[in-house]
Amino acid sequence: MIKKNNCQHKEMDKTDFDIAVLVGKYLANNLTEEEQVYLNEWLALSGQNRIWFRKLTDENYKKEKIKKSTTIDVGQGWQSLQQKRSGKRKRQLWIRWSKYAAIFVIPVFAAWIVYQQSSRSRVTESPAQVIVAGTSKALLVLADGTSVPLEQKKQGVLVEQNGVKIDLKEEHIEYENAVSVREDELIYNELIIPRGGEYSLTLSDGTVVFLNADSKLRFPVKFGDTKREVELEGEGYFEVTRNEKVPFIVKTSRMDVLVLGTKFNISAYEDDSITMTTLVQGSVRVTASDNGMSVVLQPNEQAELEHGGNILQVSEVDASFATAWKDGRLRFQEKPLHEIMKTVARWYDVEVEYMDEEVKNYPFGCNFSRHATIEPLLKVFEATGTIGVRVDGRKILIMRKK
Repeated sequence: MIKKNNCQHKEMDKTDFDIAVLVGKYLANNLTEEEQVYLNEWLALSGQNRIWFRKLTDENYKKEKIKKSTTIDVGQGWQSLQQKRSGKRKRQLWIRWSKYAAIFVIPVFAAWIVYQQSSRSRVTESPAQVIVAGTSKALLVLADGTSVPLEQKKQGVLVEQNGVKIDLKEEHIEYENAVSVREDELIYNELIIPRGGEYSLTLSDGTVVFLNADSKLRFPVKFGDTKREVELEGEGYFEVTRNEKVPFIVKTSRMDVLVLGTKFNISAYEDDSITMTTLVQGSVRVTASDNGMSVVLQPNEQAELEHGGNILQVSEVDASFATAWKDGRLRFQEKPLHEIMKTVARWYDVEVEYMDEEVKNYPFGCNFSRHATIEPLLKVFEATGTIGVRVDGRKILIMRKK
């Protein structure tokens, strides 16, 4: 796997040929899941990588290069590939070339030639052609109404009205551990995450909250002495500091979640048809706001409440799917396309339009780095042969494959 903390140019030198091979296999629709992950992580390293990939996989550009590749001496090209391969046997991505040679040797060789020819010009390409992933950004609204934009690597210290210090760290804010106060003395802040954003914070009791795109959390800068209560719109992952005397409550528009100390995920978007809580560790009590119906969840259980309904449905799940976004993944298993694309649209800040209504319910699965560009994900959906995808600016048009 590529180590992201290494110098980018150094990594490029070491992986040029491997990437050309993977792109060649991508063009021939022969990537394994492991290889797709490797390619996605390479794409996430820099805008230059994504620009080059976009150029190479563009349909018109690809047709032109394939036409030119018919003039290539395949025998000589294969010998060149084998020479390039020498000294890199330690990489586990290599597969028996003889098995795939007839299928992708020409695309691989063409990809390698194109890579070499384009390496000099990659810096000058316009990044406007690529839809990049979201970033760490948020808006912090203080009790006096002051709005503080938070962006990646913006650091400093803020002081709230009651003297609470707020540390601005890289991609995170932290409220210093403060003594509890009376309920009538609570002062609230809001952390607002736009589409195409994410952010995390540490509350005054040490609880850590990760917020997904298009979400908002309202919370006191110091908690009361009888309960710890916050309000969530959107999606959040909570790691609650245990305090058996002072319960922690997350309120959404349709359900409340009460815990003493645990890890769980809540998805409560107003434009989704279901609000759900998924437990990772410990136990939580989930209560429907309308009728007071409640259930206690155990790890890897999920409570769902349909909007407009009054029954809490509990099911056993793999909690890692619900929390994958927090770990930098887009991970779904047999989900309707419209559910997946809602998540994708929030994270990449794009609009999705369906040219054929029936495709909305086509089931799909995926496991992608959510820090890669959107194009590889869309191409994998297209590769199923069931849908076609067209990108028009920041609009994704999806239609049934004719």
